[in-house]
Amino acid sequence: MKSEQLSAIDVESGNLVPMSCKPPILSSTNHWNGIVLEQHHLPAFECPELCLQQHSINIWLGNSCQVDWRLAGGRLHSTQMRKGLVNVTPKGIPTQARWNQEIKFLLVSFDSSLFKKVADDVIIGSDVYDGLRLRNIEIIPQRGVCDRQILHLGMALKTELQAGCPSGKLYGESVAIALAAHLLKTYSGKRQLNSELEVNLSEYQLRQIIDYIYDNLALELTLTELASLVNMSSYSFCRWFKRLMGISPHQYVIKCRIEQAKFLLSYSQFPIIEIALKVGCSSQSNFTTIFRKYVGITPKAYREMI
Repeated sequence: MKSEQLSAIDVESGNLVPMSCKPPILSSTNHWNGIVLEQHHLPAFECPELCLQQHSINIWLGNSCQVDWRLAGGRLHSTQMRKGLVNVTPKGIPTQARWNQEIKFLLVSFDSSLFKKVADDVIIGSDVYDGLRLRNIEIIPQRGVCDRQILHLGMALKTELQAGCPSGKLYGESVAIALAAHLLKTYSGKRQLNSELEVNLSEYQLRQIIDYIYDNLALELTLTELASLVNMSSYSFCRWFKRLMGISPHQYVIKCRIEQAKFLLSYSQFPIIEIALKVGCSSQSNFTTIFRKYVGITPKAYREMI
């Protein structure tokens, strides 16, 4: 099925157009909530002036290349991009670029609603009007910066996507929240950051989360779903859960799925495809990929060892 390409507004015509001159060679559209990753391989090109609809990150994958760019109709700048460097482009700021050779990069784009939810937890400093908290979060544009955390998370998303997304929506949502929080903490305007989370939930509430995960391993769990059980935001829930359990919600769910898969492979006669579905994997291929990653051998080989 053909994926919808990320789009932006052409400033001159006012039309909605693709963000790049060619379709991506890899796209996460329809795989994850809150974030889209595209991998591009483009020829020399001069982009029209575009206004992005989402905050976006560009991670350079190709050879060193000079990129000429301007923001909001300002003067022309030049940046020497090389593998691993990062560009950050806020939504709503007209941007234009050109390059004179083939380029390769990852494009990461955030859903606005996810970004606002994370901002509510990360940033202090808002105007209050009629009891409503109004935020005007400013992300400062960046060109050619070395940001190891963005590079690490971006490449992790690429690897997951190339494998067919065996870890499910929970993984993509977790990385999306981590990236959004990092952008807000590192590249937002001068605002005070929230202090470390201090949440005292009961042992019963933690047990409620754990029981829910075990009872629903066959389903496509999401952070929003888990966080709602204890009336927390996804960002706060991730930090709270990791502080108590020592691992992230995503990692815990994977651990539970692997443990359940081992049990079923050892003590049942279910076909491997049925076991895959019982532990929340969308296909036997995805199940084999994730099982081998964490156990070191395939499900079939594990069953034959028993």
